[in-house]
Amino acid sequence: MAPLGVEVWQAPNGQEALGLLRQGLPHVVLADLHMPLMDGLELTRRLKALDPLLPVILLTADAEREVRLQGIQAGADDFLHKPVDLTELRLRVGGHLERRRLQEKLEDLERALLALVRAVEAKDAYTAGHGERVATYALYAAGELGAGEEELADLRLGALLHDVGKIALPDPILRGGYPLTEAEWRAIREHPVKGDEILKPLRAHPRLRPYVRWHHERLDGSGYPDGLTEVPPLVQAVAAADIYDALTSGRTYRQALRPEEALEALEAEVRQGRLSREVVRAFRSGMARNRFRLT
Repeated sequence: MAPLGVEVWQAPNGQEALGLLRQGLPHVVLADLHMPLMDGLELTRRLKALDPLLPVILLTADAEREVRLQGIQAGADDFLHKPVDLTELRLRVGGHLERRRLQEKLEDLERALLALVRAVEAKDAYTAGHGERVATYALYAAGELGAGEEELADLRLGALLHDVGKIALPDPILRGGYPLTEAEWRAIREHPVKGDEILKPLRAHPRLRPYVRWHHERLDGSGYPDGLTEVPPLVQAVAAADIYDALTSGRTYRQALRPEEALEALEAEVRQGRLSREVVRAFRSGMARNRFRLT
């Protein structure tokens, strides 16, 4: 069997193991359940507080179901019974190492995509910071709609990346300083599809896809690219935030609207059957609750 090719750090107890983390987080942790000063359960809890995705394997001679449940509650990812079978140990550690490496590659890809979005925004002074603002406003509305913690995390990343497909657009179209041709408008309307394709390698693609592909969909079927008539409320929250930020940001061909004027434009979307009243009400309430200037 090929060597794992890893550097091993050793500590006699959980407390000293935490001290080793000053050198950086490891890729996998093997911890005995019973140790002096700090047992494996407490060490697992401390490690998961630092990095919830860090794989922790608990070693134990206890066979009781209660012990295993305590380990799961602490956040352990795997268990090995003592005396440890070395072949099984190598296979388990190797599997967790490979998943950790894949996770890090995907995280690097997410960071690269966010950097690309900011690079696209930087090409036009009027859109600089657009993704961050849309994410902030959409989160305000989502909080009013009762979104859970995981939903909020997905919404934030989806909102930040909602225009990632614009990477494929030529710079003159992005700047929009002149009347666009029909062909150029068609190219712009393709950016949600392009964004969907760009995000496919991400493990979070299924959760982020609605925000990236559907943020221009409308309840009356007039949106694009799929002409949907049912759009999830949290996706509508991103759509409302996108409209609001576009209207309150100046362009070469028009002045920025005042916040209350932009909110009235969202109310018009409701009257036309394009956005739900519930979402726009939550948007207005969320902005006010977070002391955002609305007049």
